[in-house]
Amino acid sequence: MGKLFKNSWALFTGIGIILIAHGLQSSLMGVRAVIENFSSLSTGILMSGYYIGYFVGSNLTPTLVSRVGHIRVFAAFASTASLSVLIIVTYVNPIVWTFGRFLTGLSLVSCFIVAESWLNDRANNKTRGKLLSAYMFINYLGLACGALLLNFDDPKNFKPFILVSILLS
Repeated sequence: MGKLFKNSWALFTGIGIILIAHGLQSSLMGVRAVIENFSSLSTGILMSGYYIGYFVGSNLTPTLVSRVGHIRVFAAFASTASLSVLIIVTYVNPIVWTFGRFLTGLSLVSCFIVAESWLNDRANNKTRGKLLSAYMFINYLGLACGALLLNFDDPKNFKPFILVSILLS
């Protein structure tokens, strides 16, 4: 079992960093929408863009993985998630932000699907539960640490968005 965790450390680290970025971005978007005086309706719609992208990505990713492979899909969508944050910080507009959140959801679910399929491939029936529980622990820990990073800088500035982009890259 220890060897399995030892062989999965890079995947756990990578997903942990992505989830720290996601935790920060999710917290930051709501706070920044209020600062930008977006209406409650606009804020609700733009935040739901993530879940629409998540749904689309969960249906699209298996096909992409079968065509081009796990590594290429993971790399492409991690880069797309980073790009979406840069689009959001560049254009302060609820429509653009909704599109950015859509891209974020699409990209992150693709990274999650790839990571989870790698973990399932490495595990057998005896070790799968322990491996996936470690993955979920890292998932929640990353999200919580990301939310704490909201104190990194004033949400009015661009620096928190740049930090999210760096972590996703």
